[in-house]
Amino acid sequence: MLFTKVLVANRGEIAVRLIRACARLGLRSVAVFSDADDDALHVQLADEAVNIGPAKARASYLDAERIINAALLTGAQAIHPGYGFLAENADFARRCFDAGLVFVGPSPDIIAAMGAKIEAKCVAEDAGVGCVPGYHGDDQSDATLLREAEGIGTPLLIKASAGGGGRGMRRVDDLGALPDSLAMARQEAQAAFGDPAVLLERYIEAPRHIEVQILADRHGNVRHLFERDCSVQRNYQKVIEEAPAPNLSDDLRQKILADAVKLATAMGYDNAGTIEFMVNAETDEAYFLEMNTRLQVEHPVTEMVTGVDLVEWQLRIAGGESLPFAQEDVACDGWAVEARVAAENPAEGYRSETGTITSYEEPNIPDLRVDSGVQRGSEVTPYYDSLLAKVIAKGVDRETAIRGLHYGLSRFRIGGVGVNTGFLGAILELEEFRAGRHLTNCLDMGFPEGWGLPPIGDDDLAVVALARHLTNECGESPSPWSSLGAWRTGETSGRSGAAVYYIRAGDETFGATKVIGRGGAYTVEHDEKA
Repeated sequence: MLFTKVLVANRGEIAVRLIRACARLGLRSVAVFSDADDDALHVQLADEAVNIGPAKARASYLDAERIINAALLTGAQAIHPGYGFLAENADFARRCFDAGLVFVGPSPDIIAAMGAKIEAKCVAEDAGVGCVPGYHGDDQSDATLLREAEGIGTPLLIKASAGGGGRGMRRVDDLGALPDSLAMARQEAQAAFGDPAVLLERYIEAPRHIEVQILADRHGNVRHLFERDCSVQRNYQKVIEEAPAPNLSDDLRQKILADAVKLATAMGYDNAGTIEFMVNAETDEAYFLEMNTRLQVEHPVTEMVTGVDLVEWQLRIAGGESLPFAQEDVACDGWAVEARVAAENPAEGYRSETGTITSYEEPNIPDLRVDSGVQRGSEVTPYYDSLLAKVIAKGVDRETAIRGLHYGLSRFRIGGVGVNTGFLGAILELEEFRAGRHLTNCLDMGFPEGWGLPPIGDDDLAVVALARHLTNECGESPSPWSSLGAWRTGETSGRSGAAVYYIRAGDETFGATKVIGRGGAYTVEHDEKA
């Protein structure tokens, strides 16, 4: 290993994941944190921590100079960027190398090439890997793009060459609308990524999104770790992921895996990466979509079915080690499904939730993994992504894994901020998903009116009132006004008094719920009119 101390240039659950991986390898870790994260879990777990600035990401987690200075200040010899923030920033990787630091990831040139969709498609074509029919040339004039669009036909998709996440993307159904759509896509791309270049693709209605995990070292060894299905998406953002992909023919699977290895080999890739494909469900054709030159949020499902620790091998490869296993040594055992638990309200347009996490209890279930960046007392702020944790279940088959994930989500207790666990459970119950026939439009098809909270019944109110009552009785410093209730005055005459709770969900108040009794024996009554 070329280094003994690693700076983790990230936050949240991935920072915790990286810090724990360093500890298992006997590497010291350095956390960086903004003013909003001074008491965050990743800060508590690291061997050292450095404040890198204000809460806004641009002034802290996206400030390359501050992060590199933190590494030099603490004597860290390597930087692991995680995902998001600076993970796919070629300039940051170069600055790490220029400062004498090891960047845990591929070379800056590869990051730059794969970060630009236009160049990435050219690399794929040169390697003999098919791309979605379209135009990804250097001539960005309106006249050329219009001429190419006429050849592609509608519907077509305008995509920003740089970046992702749906920004700088426009669907065009009428070529008459192309000039305006181009202007808007370029404006978004320039604002988000500093690059207005776009490409055109034939729009494939509701495809499957399949990706292949790659590991490659600096000695020419390239291995695939099978595929993942990431077709459950909203606004081009993944929600549920699984490995392997369901209902994929053996021929198509082998073609996708072979194409991924071929592309990674052709570009001289090293470290972990993911090659994404769009699969036309009607024709069973697969097209290269893009490559992510970093660790993916959904990497745990691959780890669960292959037994390969991707973060460990990212560090080992960056430290100069060779992959010790051949392709035939990698097996896909069982099934794994992951759900992203976020502080958001899916019933109200996925509105982000903020606040203090007042209670936190992870499910402790065999074959269930939780990757989390929070704990009780953590602050959920508006400055960063709403992802709090990932829940991953493994099973001997897909049905077992889905059932385990559903149960695990139902046992995940997070209080103080709203979370999307109910929505995730509803996705797992969709008929198309259970059958493994889901496409990228599955949420629109499954919830055509949008997902809504299930109706609140008397049983729900009873549970909430009783839970609050027991918290009042058993708290560390219970208030007599909250915990004793009216029973004290009525008890001597043989009557049990009641503690009365008024429960509100959103703007709705649900009458009065009475909890009668004490000491473990309770009766709960609900009066809607009170």
